[in-house]
Amino acid sequence: MTCEQAREIPIVELLNHCHIHPQYVRGQDHWYLSPFRDEKTPSFKVNAKLNLYYDHGNGQGGDVIDLGRQLFRCDTRALLEKLDSGLFSFQPQHFKETGLHIRRDVTQAPDQPAIQITGTKDLSNNPAITRYLESRHIDIEIAKLYCREVYYQVGDKNYFAAGFENRSGGYELRNEYFKGSSSPKDITHIEHGHKSVCVLEGFTDFLSLLTIRKPEPVRSDFVVLNSVNLAERSLDVLRNYRTVFVYPDHDAAGNRLLEKFEHAGINFVDASGIYQNCKDLNQMLVASKQREEQIKQQGPKRSRGLRM
Repeated sequence: MTCEQAREIPIVELLNHCHIHPQYVRGQDHWYLSPFRDEKTPSFKVNAKLNLYYDHGNGQGGDVIDLGRQLFRCDTRALLEKLDSGLFSFQPQHFKETGLHIRRDVTQAPDQPAIQITGTKDLSNNPAITRYLESRHIDIEIAKLYCREVYYQVGDKNYFAAGFENRSGGYELRNEYFKGSSSPKDITHIEHGHKSVCVLEGFTDFLSLLTIRKPEPVRSDFVVLNSVNLAERSLDVLRNYRTVFVYPDHDAAGNRLLEKFEHAGINFVDASGIYQNCKDLNQMLVASKQREEQIKQQGPKRSRGLRM
């Protein structure tokens, strides 16, 4: 079996053969409990249309070969042999620490980035990327200040996405079908010399906040975690600020984020009250824009008073 042939194997089917089944399915996205660690909330996503996976817990993703090397602790050659023969030795899903193994000992392949950046451009060159940001109702002029069009490869396939750079040079990548990142994974610290800082889980919420506050810009520095699992890396940065405003998602991960900051002694303000009826800032932004569009479509209401 060649790499090209292996990439035709649906990741969903491979996981099914490993007795790993999705917790729920939304459109083309299949959400799993990660096969690499114990967790209660699904954080491992497979997009069946693109046949790509992304593990939100460790910031890694890729195609079926990338996943197979991780699952079976083997190099590409051994993986192709086993995929061709169908001779797998599966272990129950609770053996997450050691992973799933093939029947003979092999040397694990060196870690290789699943996503290879091939180039970047200014926003507005690629209409598909612009449409994606507009679908999230993010102001494009604001997005141009902080995002790039990122072109990348997964295996031998080419893709593109809106990219948001972290402090270590990696990119958070978003398009209509994919949510992932390139290595190295890290937080993003945007400094303007202020004594206060706003902390946001992801860059779409960061851009949503700036869009919402465009008439009256936020006078603050910003820390975008790019994953709540990276919150520990932000602590030394946050301790240098007089006031810390946190915008967590209204979910279990957001609650854990606030608890982590509290236990670390960070003097913070929970700013999530402004979107108390929504999960996050972007959901609030989208809902508000949809209401505005509905009002415009309805037009001004005519008076029903008596004619004189």
